[in-house]
Amino acid sequence: MQGKVDKQLISIRDLTEADIPRILDYWYRSPFGYIEAMGADPSKMPTEAEMNRSFLEKIATNGKFSVSKINALIVLYRQTPIGVHSVNPLFEGDFGIFHAHIWSRDHRGLGIGFHSYPLACRIFLERFNLKKIVFKTPLQNTGAIQVKEKLGIRLIGEELIEFNVIKSNTLAKVYELSLEDAKLKWPELWKQNPLT
Repeated sequence: MQGKVDKQLISIRDLTEADIPRILDYWYRSPFGYIEAMGADPSKMPTEAEMNRSFLEKIATNGKFSVSKINALIVLYRQTPIGVHSVNPLFEGDFGIFHAHIWSRDHRGLGIGFHSYPLACRIFLERFNLKKIVFKTPLQNTGAIQVKEKLGIRLIGEELIEFNVIKSNTLAKVYELSLEDAKLKWPELWKQNPLT
């Protein structure tokens, strides 16, 4: 997994309006069964128009702030958008639940998350003054579990989850990354600006 991509070519930036069609394609036009295999329940998803409107509102609201407060970051490889990392639900000053999606099929399974997770975590921890980031990963999402294990993010147990679009009573591994742990794991990230 690690080493299949050039980590110098991986970057992240804030969500923009131009990214919305790719996200909508991922959620509404992925091959049959892909979304379900991640643990999502399509019947719990908003309509495509509702999701589009939600992203537009998020971007418009963020434009009113002097510093960005958007909770979605776009992952780029060679400056091409390939995925998104977000925190939702988010409790500013406390914690957020991390989500990661690589919508480009050609970039899945290459180890990009191994490099993009830390970049996004640093931004989310600082941007929202979080004490920790929580990851609740369905057991069937083995690729996402591998990323967390390779990064050494602390496993704190398993639980049944059903928030957002996750299928009810989905068994998930729960991981936790505190601000202190992140600084110890990735000290170099605090010496640079992780946003492009």
